[in-house]
Amino acid sequence: MEEDLSHVRRKRLTTETGLVCLEDYPYTVSVRLHGKHWCGGAIVSKQWVLTAAQCFDYVTKDEVSVRMGSVFRDFGGRILSVLDVRRHPDYRVDQYYPEHNLAMVKVNLPIAANSRMQAVPLPEPDADLPLKFGETVVTGFGSVKSGQIREGENQELRRMIVRETSRAECRLLYGNDYLLQHDNMCLQSVVTGVALCAGDIGDPAVHFNGINRAGTLFGIALFSGTEECAAKSKPGVYAKVSYSRLWIDKVLGELLEHTESAESEENVIPVNNDDE
Repeated sequence: MEEDLSHVRRKRLTTETGLVCLEDYPYTVSVRLHGKHWCGGAIVSKQWVLTAAQCFDYVTKDEVSVRMGSVFRDFGGRILSVLDVRRHPDYRVDQYYPEHNLAMVKVNLPIAANSRMQAVPLPEPDADLPLKFGETVVTGFGSVKSGQIREGENQELRRMIVRETSRAECRLLYGNDYLLQHDNMCLQSVVTGVALCAGDIGDPAVHFNGINRAGTLFGIALFSGTEECAAKSKPGVYAKVSYSRLWIDKVLGELLEHTESAESEENVIPVNNDDE
């Protein structure tokens, strides 16, 4: 585990003209492969992170770690190892455009919630992204201008405000380039020249409004199109978290049952056999 918060700055660049507070998106993490950024993800409980299942195609848990609590991709915050990876049971690695493209990642230590590390609330089962109020924000550490993950140190977390594109329009835009599944949705930046890029698979799409300031996790990024990142005209494709809510609850429920069982065993008074 690595712990270093001395570098943290309250504000950081997200676009050429925008600044946001680190504490606004404390659920965002960097899922790392062999010590380098690989995918995005979101903290959803004290020990679990939600990301895309495709991040673990032919990858084992021993090759992966998770950095959280830092605005920088490559240093600071905490790095936790991974105890378990649960891909959705209906996800198929041999399918080119798989359904249920979600994975739950269990880190090795409970996450002590603070202003820079905390879980994001989940949507109700089968709920759709609200369209008439609030705003949806995608956060991640992916590339900005090219199709490769940014190299160099001090790469900062960035955000993208998006709006939903209808399935009919999204299908028309992609044509044969992507087959939308029943649990996919399409989100496009409200600002031209800002889009998903390399390293943004798994990024969380969270809806905020005046009532729910903690936000609600509605999407996980899956596909960003084939165009140059800074000139994309097509929306990104995301997995709908609400469509897999029952499976997520099942995984979290298993954790709760295990924790309660362990606590019960600790509280058992041992039998003194000397009295027999």
